[in-house]
Amino acid sequence: MRKLHSYGPSLIVLATALAVLVIGPFAVQELTFAHSKARIIQASERLENNGILEELNQAYRDIAAFVEPSVVHISTEQVLKDRWGNLQRSTSSGSGWIYDNEGHIVTNYHVVKDALRIQVQLHTGKLRDAELVEFDRFTDIAVIQIPAARLHPAVLAEEEDQVKQGDIVFAFGSPFDFRFSMSSGVVSGTGRHVGVIRDDRGRPIGYENFIQVDAAINPGNSGGPLTNVRGRVIGMNTAIATGRQSSFDEGQFAGIGLAIPIDMIVPVVDQLIETGVVTKGYLGIGVEDLKTQALQELELRGFAGRGVKVTRSHDDGPAFAAGVRSDDIITHVNDAAVGTMNQLRSVISSMLPGDIARLRIWRDAEDKAQGTVLTVPVRLTRLDTVQVAGVLPGDQPRDSLRALGIARMSTNTPKLARDYGVPYSPGVLVLAIVPESQLDGVVEPGWIIVRVMDYLVRDVDDFFDILDRFNLRNGARITFLRPDGTRYNQRVRVPNNR
Repeated sequence: MRKLHSYGPSLIVLATALAVLVIGPFAVQELTFAHSKARIIQASERLENNGILEELNQAYRDIAAFVEPSVVHISTEQVLKDRWGNLQRSTSSGSGWIYDNEGHIVTNYHVVKDALRIQVQLHTGKLRDAELVEFDRFTDIAVIQIPAARLHPAVLAEEEDQVKQGDIVFAFGSPFDFRFSMSSGVVSGTGRHVGVIRDDRGRPIGYENFIQVDAAINPGNSGGPLTNVRGRVIGMNTAIATGRQSSFDEGQFAGIGLAIPIDMIVPVVDQLIETGVVTKGYLGIGVEDLKTQALQELELRGFAGRGVKVTRSHDDGPAFAAGVRSDDIITHVNDAAVGTMNQLRSVISSMLPGDIARLRIWRDAEDKAQGTVLTVPVRLTRLDTVQVAGVLPGDQPRDSLRALGIARMSTNTPKLARDYGVPYSPGVLVLAIVPESQLDGVVEPGWIIVRVMDYLVRDVDDFFDILDRFNLRNGARITFLRPDGTRYNQRVRVPNNR
């Protein structure tokens, strides 16, 4: 029987050849046609009776019906400078999704950046003017608001809806202005960092922990929701990785779409709505990714898996106080695995000051024997982006300039100048210097800050706005006016050892 089975294909070929010789080519064509027709009829009958595909088809329709009422199309107007410096009115568009019944809508910051007018189109076709509530440039998240009336907020994913590689997902938005579109795909990966979130000068400043999907995401999808098979929002479509570069608004879909995960979105959005200021958690450690050679050596001493090596635990930071030390390897935060420094950075920054981060740590033994696994709870403090990133956001507290050496300052007034016994001049009056800082012994209280680089400083708000244009790790030149009327230039920068 086994031999006959193996000869089966050969016999069929031989029989076909004999048929061609005996009955002729025309008859063979008729037989082939009849065979194809029979297969078509059989396939049609199976499709008519196949409830699985129809159920899947209906499930896709249900997801569209469930999600679409929460999706909005966003149109903006800006005034931009062309290459010759002329001002021109420009329009752009993107997507968003309704967050709550109060009319708050979540989108990407780059969708509404510099917008003079924001207009929202609901799924019903109705147009409503929107106002910018607030934004966080470090996560590329913005909140806008429309009048609250007959809205359908999106349903957010919960903790049990963990995003995993291979999950089916659906992307909603307005690609190329084709409004209220839907595409599907799978999660290609998680924890992606591509350096796409940058400031106006192209400096990478963002906290990225993207979900990578192969669902079609194109320009105009930005800000739209990414949902799971239950129609719950698991992320926000944000960027496209093209064959040329990673970009918010250039190129077309090339198989890689990126979305901000919902567990990063919710803490930012809630803070933007409640206080207008986003605070992020801070561990107070320096870290680096584990290299292949180091992993091989650690495996010999019992370490398995992935993790992030602590290169320094700052003695004034919360991690040090909790017992985290240099050379420790962090593998999990609150039971979530972290395999890269960017993943760790994004997870911690999505937590709030005061939250407890339970770090699972592998610690090498001093005698190079088997290491031990520890769980260290760390109560996070507030991330100071000046010290960590060298960037001064508008919501940074005034005492953040201690990293530059300025302990206290104030907008100068005639009365304040008299109190300090100095001639009045518009600017920022230095009231106190941080001991042992770069300005200690160089600048004295009573000196007036009048310029930063080539920008005139008239008050404290000016000072912060101008500093916001520079990465203070690279430094900025500050011009001080001394009480005797002479000027002194001093370059200040955030020390690298912070």
